[in-house]
Amino acid sequence: MKKLWIRRIVWSSAIGWCMMGCIFLWADHELNKVLGKSTRVINFSSFIKPSPLVQIRNVNVLSEDCTHFIKNQNVLMKDGLILQLDANQPVNKEATLIDGTGKYLIPGLVDSHVHVKESKNDLFLYLTNGVTYIREMAGNPEILEWRKSIRKNGLGPRMFVASPPIFSEAGLAGYYYSWTRQSVNYSNKKDAEKAIKKIKEQGYDAIKMYGFVNPEIFKTTIGMAKENKIPVIGHIPLVDLETFSHSGQKEVAHIEEITVKTIDEFGKSISKNPEEYLRFLKTRSHQIAKKLKENKVSVTSTVWLCKSFLAQRFDLKSKLKAIELKYANPKIIEGTPLYKMGWLPGKNGYEYDGKDTPEAKKLSLTFWETYVEAIHIMTKALVDHHVPVMAGTDANVATVVPGFALHDELESLSQSGMTNSQAIYSATVEPGEWMKSKTGKIKAGYYSDLVLLSKNPLEDIRNTKAIEYVFFNKHVIGKAQIKMILKAIEDGNNENRNIEIDEYLK
Repeated sequence: MKKLWIRRIVWSSAIGWCMMGCIFLWADHELNKVLGKSTRVINFSSFIKPSPLVQIRNVNVLSEDCTHFIKNQNVLMKDGLILQLDANQPVNKEATLIDGTGKYLIPGLVDSHVHVKESKNDLFLYLTNGVTYIREMAGNPEILEWRKSIRKNGLGPRMFVASPPIFSEAGLAGYYYSWTRQSVNYSNKKDAEKAIKKIKEQGYDAIKMYGFVNPEIFKTTIGMAKENKIPVIGHIPLVDLETFSHSGQKEVAHIEEITVKTIDEFGKSISKNPEEYLRFLKTRSHQIAKKLKENKVSVTSTVWLCKSFLAQRFDLKSKLKAIELKYANPKIIEGTPLYKMGWLPGKNGYEYDGKDTPEAKKLSLTFWETYVEAIHIMTKALVDHHVPVMAGTDANVATVVPGFALHDELESLSQSGMTNSQAIYSATVEPGEWMKSKTGKIKAGYYSDLVLLSKNPLEDIRNTKAIEYVFFNKHVIGKAQIKMILKAIEDGNNENRNIEIDEYLK
């Protein structure tokens, strides 16, 4: 009898472990599925034309400070670099000649906050939209390999890659975040030293700070990073703005991060006290901007995403119809039952669930309307105090379509107090100088990553979308190739789609 009882215990235990194993495998599969790797990668090289020597003639060239166009210029490019820029350059008969008469040449755009995940077609979405440089803000070893390949063959945008996000949890919580967020987790100085040394050795360009890191580990990370000569960028951890501003972190990943801290400082419900909060913010935002400027802290924008939260919550279907949804990776937008991080109705974490009372819904609406206004106020203060602002989108967060979203971001920045010149500067010169890279200016010796437009973006920022040609590395793509590349990506997405999206298309 005793043996039978023992067998039953062993058998029950085995079944329990088997069930746990199955649940773990399913969860792991779901977490990997939503990274988008299963979508077929297009044969990008079949669409592009290597052009080692290119001359653009009689074109309007954007000045290095982005304030005006210099008329009737000739630009000679060789092997991915700008060789010569002047008005009197003779025709180079060995070069691929492009007539720039009546057109506008700007530097290739930089999206300073993206999440490629494992969705490789996104790299080509950036290029078709004139985005020739991206800053990946939560990298992994596979993305490092993509960057290595691009450096070798030029088939993609240039990449700045930050590390996986830093967390400071111990025990099971640390394991959980490392698994679900692909994070780097440490809770003491010894482990921090090992982790940061490994990040440096792997070839990451920066350490990605996350918002839940405690003050002690934040301080330790900054110190270790300084020793290893690698910048810390990303979220504002669990410290106040005064502590953060002189901490040594080089950049804030969202204007939203700063704004949320002011809501904490306000200490009251902004839903119930919206006008009082906005009056508080109009004063506080200038104080914060001055401090960030003094401490040489840069800020990445992601304004369009924050503006979208209101529509995503209360009018999601209309928001989906306003974006280029068909080009977004289907597995990313479809999400997973594990958490609401998809884009579609029923999958979207921002969407209003309809369970609130009418009064609660009204308060929620007030909150998000006030939140959007606060983002505009903070952005304007940063601009007014000349804090370096870099245009970024947080691509692949809900409704943020890679490549296309940067044009939306530039429009949002223009609406938030930037001139069109300043908006273009934030996506060209500013990130180029921050990365200490030869990008962002049309200048001899700089990368020949350029975009030829049919309309003047200084007159209307929406004209950054009027793309005739994109030049990147040693390659050129024109409107015909762009159209074919987008069609190929759309077809690949449709092959891997489980939820039809026709009702959300434009």
